[in-house]
Amino acid sequence: MVAEKIVRQVRSEVINLGEKEIYRLITRLFVDRLGLLTPDQIDGPLPDQTEFVTEYWDVSPDFTAVAKCLVDALIAEQTPPQLTQSQQVNRELLLHRYMSPDTAPALWPVLVANKHAIAAQWTELQRFVLECGNDYALLLDSQRQQSAAMPYVTALAVANSLGVGIPAVDLNGRIHQIAQQLYPHKDISVSDVKTALSDNALIQHQQNFISPTPLVQRFAVRTDDEGDWQ
Repeated sequence: MVAEKIVRQVRSEVINLGEKEIYRLITRLFVDRLGLLTPDQIDGPLPDQTEFVTEYWDVSPDFTAVAKCLVDALIAEQTPPQLTQSQQVNRELLLHRYMSPDTAPALWPVLVANKHAIAAQWTELQRFVLECGNDYALLLDSQRQQSAAMPYVTALAVANSLGVGIPAVDLNGRIHQIAQQLYPHKDISVSDVKTALSDNALIQHQQNFISPTPLVQRFAVRTDDEGDWQ
């Protein structure tokens, strides 16, 4: 199925979202998280396409049933269930994958006090692993493949360049600077880099200040003799 057609159908119903945003949301939910759409390439020439999406998706036989459950849950009038504190932590991890004392100050003490029990709950699913550091927690998905796209690589380099942090107003300039060093002959979208920084929990916002999260320490970024990022 042509991804472009799916994106356009969604936009006909949700006109306040742009096609790039819809594509990103569909990919995060149905490709990365639920695995109901699988990126694919077709044989033969591609049809004429005027939009940015040229990808094709194989559709899982379970897609209709799962999508119906999602729609039913969204339109049903239900009283929100009362979640235990541990369930609130799990929901936060499932939504954002990353937690720290800064991003979830109310839930962080709950995680610290129950981290072994909460980690065991995720392990039982045989898909997720909860990594707990002294100042962060990260929910790792064994089925998630790390992106090698240029915005992601740029985001890593930007996060590594932040040191103790920079004013939020300087972030765009820093992205332009690093992107030019990495890909001097490419036009890298600042918004795509910001999305990669956020989606991969590489930065955290505190008032008008942006600093790297502890996750950045797991990536090694070096420069050559001329100071360019590698």
